[in-house]
Amino acid sequence: MPDNTTDNTEAVVTGIPDAKVQAVTERVVREFQLAADKVAAHHGGPVKFPMPTDGSATEHLLARRFAQLPAGHQKEAAARVVADLGNAAARSKRLGDLTKVDLRSPTPVEAQVRALPFPDGLKFPAGELRKSPAISAPQRVQEAAAEQLTKLELRIQQVTCLDDTSELGADEIDAAGVSVDESGDTKKVPAFRVRSFRTGDVQKYTPPRQFTFFSLTEGTVQFPKSYFVTLALAEEDWGGFDDFLNELLAKVKTEVVAAIAAAIGGAIGSPGGPIGIVIGIAVGWAVTEIFEYLKSTWGDELFLPVTVSAVIPSLTSRWTGKPDSPEHTVKYTGHGGSYQLVYDWRMYK
Repeated sequence: MPDNTTDNTEAVVTGIPDAKVQAVTERVVREFQLAADKVAAHHGGPVKFPMPTDGSATEHLLARRFAQLPAGHQKEAAARVVADLGNAAARSKRLGDLTKVDLRSPTPVEAQVRALPFPDGLKFPAGELRKSPAISAPQRVQEAAAEQLTKLELRIQQVTCLDDTSELGADEIDAAGVSVDESGDTKKVPAFRVRSFRTGDVQKYTPPRQFTFFSLTEGTVQFPKSYFVTLALAEEDWGGFDDFLNELLAKVKTEVVAAIAAAIGGAIGSPGGPIGIVIGIAVGWAVTEIFEYLKSTWGDELFLPVTVSAVIPSLTSRWTGKPDSPEHTVKYTGHGGSYQLVYDWRMYK
């Protein structure tokens, strides 16, 4: 007979369904854009735009990525940012209250942002978090499964090279990523070599390759439990991309949590459970937006990472009666190349 569980759900994070959280997260993205601007401006004028002395500042994280760019890209990025700084009206429209951040100051951008009054227009009652469309959509009640499955994995089925990149020779493609569990704990998925690719080559994993896994029984967070995985592909020559992604995601998560806390006027408590779903979606969306900005402003053509999510209502819930989800395909483009990755989720003992 039916129980109170619901179907598992999974998705690719492409937007934030809650308008209030969206507005707050957009402000966080603008903060990281300013830090990227500071790095580029410093390259063109190190005395005029001094870097923070605090090595943990976002600027230093982004500077390590900036150093991987060709010299021509660095020079063009610096010129682009300096020209933008001269257009006060356009910057005010894009940055809003963050226009007050001074890139000529050695104070980290994040510290300057936190020193500003949080905009009244972005504040909302704490209870609104639990009303988010991301966690309140009705689900279909299903028949109770006979067996409790206690683990969840994300698997890669195959990777296909639709068009190899402009790098000389074959593409040496690595996969890496970051996972976030129901308690908000972030863990790096170490890079591994997928294979050497030319256009049309396919790496099919039989059986599917486990990318990462979670224990569904650990921690104190109650069901439903949400899980997020950021999947990244990178060419070997792009250097240290998995470390950069891991550090960036952790930094973005810290700033998103702080911004939402400011919006509701107090600590949000445990980042797990329903609130964790909202935060996970916001972080995944923000990271992609930041990469888009690095691409447009710095000319950094790394493949944009893809963040996917799964929400598990109980140990006996399934995907329409099955322990594994439908297969999904995500696409990566950059450096003149294009790849497809097929993945799914699976519950198991």
